[in-house]
Amino acid sequence: MRHACTLLFATLFVPSLFAQDTEYIRALERSQTDRPSTLTSSARIAPLDEPGTPLVIHGHLFAEDGRTPVSNAVVFAYHTDAAGLYDRVAAPPHSWRLRGWTKTDAEGRFEFATIRPGAYPSRNIPAHVHFTVFGQQGRYHAGELRFDDDPLVKNDERTASRRNGEFGHVRPVRTQDRAQHVEFAIRLDPKQRFD
Repeated sequence: MRHACTLLFATLFVPSLFAQDTEYIRALERSQTDRPSTLTSSARIAPLDEPGTPLVIHGHLFAEDGRTPVSNAVVFAYHTDAAGLYDRVAAPPHSWRLRGWTKTDAEGRFEFATIRPGAYPSRNIPAHVHFTVFGQQGRYHAGELRFDDDPLVKNDERTASRRNGEFGHVRPVRTQDRAQHVEFAIRLDPKQRFD
């Protein structure tokens, strides 16, 4: 859980600290050894038998200008299970059991089928999905997706997210075909590039 607090603090309050979190970077690099050799623009994070509410994330990746789609970039995502846990009991920290990879299509689009993550147990941090992008220009922390219907999301966070329009990180949720769906656009931020 220490990682969750460190990462949340780094992401929300001091973005430059994110690149300094060597423990996180080592875990990220370890996880990439499991990246499938062939990726498409659509992938699954949680297995079909994973308990939880089905969720589909419809993503769109843009360059810094917010207009140019980024194609052929690898998008890595991970999140907690429905109980709010990242790792299996007795697994090493940062194993991120529920994780997946896609490669953006020619329009910069990607999609993840998964379950709705749970909030951390005994915490007041909203449920979220983490994203990292691997592209021609390097790797980027690509923020977190949060859910507008989550009661743990504070009103000032919703307001700040709405000011960012389609690039806001708190997104509306719609239900269709017995699954929840969320649209999530990412704009690459040079300040979030890390080595």
